[in-house]
Amino acid sequence: MYCTEVMQSEHDNILSFLDVVRAMCCHVLETKEVDAGDFRKVIDFARNYSDHQHHGKEEKFLFNEMEARLGAMGQNLIRHGMLVEHDLCRGHILDLEAALDLYDAHPDKTVYVLDILEAAEGYATLLTRHIKKENTVVYPFAERSLPAEVVSEINRKVEDFEKETEKQGIQQHYLALRDELKAKYGTVEDQHDLAAAAPLPAGLHKKA
Repeated sequence: MYCTEVMQSEHDNILSFLDVVRAMCCHVLETKEVDAGDFRKVIDFARNYSDHQHHGKEEKFLFNEMEARLGAMGQNLIRHGMLVEHDLCRGHILDLEAALDLYDAHPDKTVYVLDILEAAEGYATLLTRHIKKENTVVYPFAERSLPAEVVSEINRKVEDFEKETEKQGIQQHYLALRDELKAKYGTVEDQHDLAAAAPLPAGLHKKA
């Protein structure tokens, strides 16, 4: 299914970006230094790549068809699951923006640094778990359940969207932004699934 292949590829890009966001949070904890401009780049990526470029396609082209055609299960999965989590992600980014505004005005206030870290890490954790659910539950459900003619129409709309945003250079711009931050901060993988399995290894913060 072309549309879910595109969306899973975007998931890979977003997950690699979230690893950078975690590294940025670790950098603040380790150095006590906050580069507010870099965290505003996180907001830019979140709104224009993760949300508009990626969630926009899901909401406009895939999820609406799943809600309309896949009965109560599709409605509950999308309306009370995926769309709620999209809005929670947007809430974390609003919180990050507010915290950065307060930090810019009062850089000596530790509480605003705390709020920056809480919003950024909360966004990274929520979106990582959300992506795993989409990859393992939502997309396979769509692939096996939607009628072929509906899949064909979704694929066409996604392909048209991709062609238009490629002309605008959206993908290239935001992947370059991710790589810029990665070169500066490195990456830190999500640790939540590791916590119950084994003690955390030393040296989690790794440079690219």
